[in-house]
Amino acid sequence: MKKIRWGSYLKVIFGNFIYALCVKLVVLPYDVLSGGCAGLALILNKLFNVDVTITLDILIIACFLLGLIFLGKEFSMKTLLSSIVYPLFITILSPLDLYIEADPILMSVAGGAIAGIGLCIVLREDASTGGTDIPSIIVSNLLNIPVGYVLFFFDGVIALLGVVAFSVEKVLLGIVFIYTCNAIINKFIIPKNQSAVSLFIISECKEEICQYIHDELSRGTTIIKAKGGYTNNEKDVILTVIEKKQYRQLEKELEKIDKHAFVIISDAKEIKGEGFTYEYRI
Repeated sequence: MKKIRWGSYLKVIFGNFIYALCVKLVVLPYDVLSGGCAGLALILNKLFNVDVTITLDILIIACFLLGLIFLGKEFSMKTLLSSIVYPLFITILSPLDLYIEADPILMSVAGGAIAGIGLCIVLREDASTGGTDIPSIIVSNLLNIPVGYVLFFFDGVIALLGVVAFSVEKVLLGIVFIYTCNAIINKFIIPKNQSAVSLFIISECKEEICQYIHDELSRGTTIIKAKGGYTNNEKDVILTVIEKKQYRQLEKELEKIDKHAFVIISDAKEIKGEGFTYEYRI
């Protein structure tokens, strides 16, 4: 029976709280067109007088089903949790007087940073806040593009569509918000690199880790003999190079196999060889 990682679910809840706080402090009081399903629902309401709630429900359910099909049951369960706690936090925060009077542009930057932190916490737990996060993650996995870039594209397109329904000022504030948010995601969600990352892993569970890298990631490993400078103990160090889209998958598995594993992660600026510059041998 698979062990439920309660700490992961608590992080998803906390990430949603930060995101909801951002909505309360910035998005709602300053009418920031922040993209996502909410932004799309507002645009459709302005253009075609379609009920925002109904449109939002349809979009969220459609994205949730996509996540269930393409991203798995555990991802969908965490996303379902987000769909419950996020509106709950919005409801709890709504009566509170948290208005901060400041320059709208500065508030958009601050709000984007807060939203980015909240989304990072959620995304790092293989979850989503729902909505356009889900198709963004799917496209990221399929095309090997950082999820922050895909989120920026989707949200940016939605914000630009807002020109036909909202003022240019609101759209520009939305773009500032979206850019800042996704800059935070690109900075912290994955290592910044061109194509791959190299990892040095020191663990007592060497065989199990290597087996996972070979079977699940289809990547090779090299065992390097090393000696502790302080303890003088002999150690085996695993060296592997993986695609950046595989990094989070391996990181999660390392937490399950050996949470005390010592891992060094480096940008692999240029890789030549099987599986990278040419196909695998059969």
